[in-house]
Amino acid sequence: MSGDGAGEPEEAAEWRPEQREPEQREPEQRGPEQRQPEEQKPALTPEPMPDWPNGWTQSDSAPTLIVPPSEFPIAADTVPQPLENFESPESSETPESSETYWRRSTRATGRFLIRPWFLALVGFFLAAAGWAFASPLATSPDEPSHMVKAAATARGEFVNSTSRHEVKGGFEKTWLGYPLPAKYATLDAMSACFRNRVLSAACGKKFGTDETTAIVETSAGNYNPAYYFPVGLPSLFLPGVGALYGMRLMSALLNAALLAAAVGVAAGWRRPGWPVIGVVACGTPMTLFLSGTVNPNGMEATAAVLAWVSGMSLALDDDPRPGQTTRRVIALGVGGVLLANTRSLGVLFTLSVLVALVVVAGPRMLRRLIRHRAVQAVLVVLAVGAVAAILWNRYSNRLTAQPLSFPSLTAGKVATEVFWTSGAYITELVGNLGWLDVRLPPGSIVAWYAVAGLLVLCALGCARWRETLVVAALVVGTVVIPILAQVSEARRVGIGWQGRYILAWVVGLPVLAGLLVARRVGADLPGALERRVPGAAAIVLALAGLGAFYWSMTRYAHSGVKKYGIYPIQWAPPGGWITWWVVYVLGLVLLVTAVVIRRRQAVGDADAFSGSAAARSY
Repeated sequence: MSGDGAGEPEEAAEWRPEQREPEQREPEQRGPEQRQPEEQKPALTPEPMPDWPNGWTQSDSAPTLIVPPSEFPIAADTVPQPLENFESPESSETPESSETYWRRSTRATGRFLIRPWFLALVGFFLAAAGWAFASPLATSPDEPSHMVKAAATARGEFVNSTSRHEVKGGFEKTWLGYPLPAKYATLDAMSACFRNRVLSAACGKKFGTDETTAIVETSAGNYNPAYYFPVGLPSLFLPGVGALYGMRLMSALLNAALLAAAVGVAAGWRRPGWPVIGVVACGTPMTLFLSGTVNPNGMEATAAVLAWVSGMSLALDDDPRPGQTTRRVIALGVGGVLLANTRSLGVLFTLSVLVALVVVAGPRMLRRLIRHRAVQAVLVVLAVGAVAAILWNRYSNRLTAQPLSFPSLTAGKVATEVFWTSGAYITELVGNLGWLDVRLPPGSIVAWYAVAGLLVLCALGCARWRETLVVAALVVGTVVIPILAQVSEARRVGIGWQGRYILAWVVGLPVLAGLLVARRVGADLPGALERRVPGAAAIVLALAGLGAFYWSMTRYAHSGVKKYGIYPIQWAPPGGWITWWVVYVLGLVLLVTAVVIRRRQAVGDADAFSGSAAARSY
């Protein structure tokens, strides 16, 4: 039944439907040789199909219907139903289907609430909020100046040329003035009476009420505004002391979000226990205390955690899930830009993360990453962020330029003094709270370093030579960077290094260690290490945090003379001590849960396909 071929019978042309003509057509329109009587038309019969398999035949009554043999019965549920049984979508809604939908929605909500990143977001925020209220106002290092800077930045006052210099206590400060409500000038007096003294916080002054505009000075006037602008927003609409607590809570929320994003990146590993405990270990009492007060060191540390975990995940995970590379690259961009635009050393810390990524990844992984469009875009974003930070530092430093205040400090003298005080700096990484007048109990410091040591030792047992080199550089840099930084600045500003200044570097150590161990668990290490050790380490860190919180409480409640009791209580935060104890403990419980919880992993062919597709997604 092909087209008009040379040997085609004339009858075949008559049978084709497209060539059949209506009966009312005039006879002269067709040749007499092409017309045949109606009764002479042959019956339409199907072409023979001799090759139907296994007894399948063609129906005589319906040529297009293929009839299966009797050994292949048709299932009853596949037979079309009569039209009268059809129900519209509106009528198919029954109480049972509504109940099923409700159960599915409840399960979906439950799965969302137990995601590690969400547990970490709430947990870190509650822990930081506990510090925000349990610490008297203006008791974080230089917090009065940081609050003035935040309030001024939120009002559009980014820089000001009014300045004065002060040399006091062995180091130099430059004060810039901003037009603000005069009440902000009372911030420094709120904690001056008990600062570095054996006194409770009961003698602290109240926040002022004068709303008239005055020039209020701050020693943080030339700092990058990236942290201060969002933190200062509550001061625009909250009255009185509520503005100060609002700024603290905004800082807590910002830092909790960065740490939660880091937990989300770590939880994306197929064995997430070790990566997550590496991130949670970065939340030292000092980090959470700075996060819950107004101090840019908090965001410097938390942004560094996000940059380290995302960068090292890109370098180490050679079989990511679909879309995971893009999410990690975005996290690296966010963390790197914020880290570069927080403090003066931020650009160098961001560069150190990228250098570590290059060393750990190796040439083959780097070639795969550099072809990824998201990687190319984020490299541009990081470059722009770094240039913006450098330009800000160069411009703002002109506002505070001054001659050498300590010309007698030679490089050798500075290096010797900083080296022999490295022990104090390392202790301050875990915590030396307040105005460096709330030293933590030895148990909290030992517990944190025990967990950190466990992570590092396990990582060294699993690491390749490139990874071992980065781990060693992080350990050595913890001592060397303070020396180099102070040698370059001591003659101008004096020796004023503190442990919190190096947090952005040190947090890379537990993060990298956790990722290195996670890569080998299951392949070369027993699975029990994944099931038990991270949860036990999280409990130890939580107990260390409880000890730090209790130690700080006794210091402000009754000057800390009686370390093992809180009575008599001379000062209490708004809401009382019990309220913020409950908030803080709940936050720690959620963080432990984020470590020990197990997410369901895909199994079977679907998981194998996802893994292979992810490997090709580069």
